[in-house]
Amino acid sequence: MWNDISKQWQTAFEEAWEAFCTGSIPIGAAVFDENGGLILKDHNRTQLPETINRRIAHAEANILRQLDTSRFDPKKLTLYTTMEPCPMCMGTAAVSNIRHLRSAAHDPHCGMIHLIESEPYFIGKALDYTFECGDPELVQLTLQSYYELRCIEAGASRCVLDSFSEQCPEATEISERLYQNKVLDRFAEEGTAFGVVFDYILSVK
Repeated sequence: MWNDISKQWQTAFEEAWEAFCTGSIPIGAAVFDENGGLILKDHNRTQLPETINRRIAHAEANILRQLDTSRFDPKKLTLYTTMEPCPMCMGTAAVSNIRHLRSAAHDPHCGMIHLIESEPYFIGKALDYTFECGDPELVQLTLQSYYELRCIEAGASRCVLDSFSEQCPEATEISERLYQNKVLDRFAEEGTAFGVVFDYILSVK
């Protein structure tokens, strides 16, 4: 439930919900210092009209481009992201000297965490990386599956949704039930707090 997850995860998920509510891919991220203090937070902005290069406006990359390394040592910070980083964001984190990464969910479509065990450059960075899994992963993949259903309705391929279904069939099943009555769209229109949405998704599993 919402009150059982840390403030770090709550912050990242609130950003993911902001992305969802503005029509972008529902991924959020936040950077915290070694004492748990929030440094930066942001979300995917790939569908915002003011975004110039939409394809690279990912949550993690957006944050790391803003990080003032003259004030903060990246090696002491922890990057929380609701979804496993893609090739671009994984590379950006490594090049930025981020040493601690946390993800709520695996991304079977384009997640790149395997690079830290297979590529010499990433191995040399000695990245400390963990997945939260459990309820946070279920909620994240439900949000993203719901987003993919929007895209499919508009004519997109099912390939991303199918990969999510293989990773977590329960999440895609929940998203399909919710999408029938556009439940999450209604929550977004009503300005519902994400803590309420998080618990609602878990209540229908």
